[in-house]
Amino acid sequence: MIMFISSHSKSASMASFPVDWQEWPVVARHKVYSADTVLPDDASLFDQESVYSYTWINGGQGSPLTIRVHPDKFEQYRTHGPYTDGITVIAVAESGNLIWVTEHVGGFPIYGSYDFNGEDISDTHLSLDPDYCHACHYTYKDICINGTCFTPETKEK
Repeated sequence: MIMFISSHSKSASMASFPVDWQEWPVVARHKVYSADTVLPDDASLFDQESVYSYTWINGGQGSPLTIRVHPDKFEQYRTHGPYTDGITVIAVAESGNLIWVTEHVGGFPIYGSYDFNGEDISDTHLSLDPDYCHACHYTYKDICINGTCFTPETKEK
């Protein structure tokens, strides 16, 4: 008898879904680029990776991207940590029904991907897998300091 065992497992978000996310202050606004985006020759590797990874969102049409920070962690976020335990920041693809979550546990970032209703969607695309998020954030740790990649453009609270 031959038995086959698959090591493939379904991805699952590690970070928690923030049920009150719509109440969190907006600290920055960016965009997820569309599939037809052509970056300038001098675009950073971080920008190239971001465009490559996420142009599929919203059917390749791109999306406004809103960065929201947990109200209790605004000062920690402003200085890129260190962070206390709990959900820290989210990036919301407004036209993509997608929320990326960064949470900190024991000072380390963990990641998750959800739709607006809180359904875990990390297994729907490779770039939503928490391991993919970790690898990218770690690779670009000069930009993604302590697991967060943006700094506030406004000081809303």
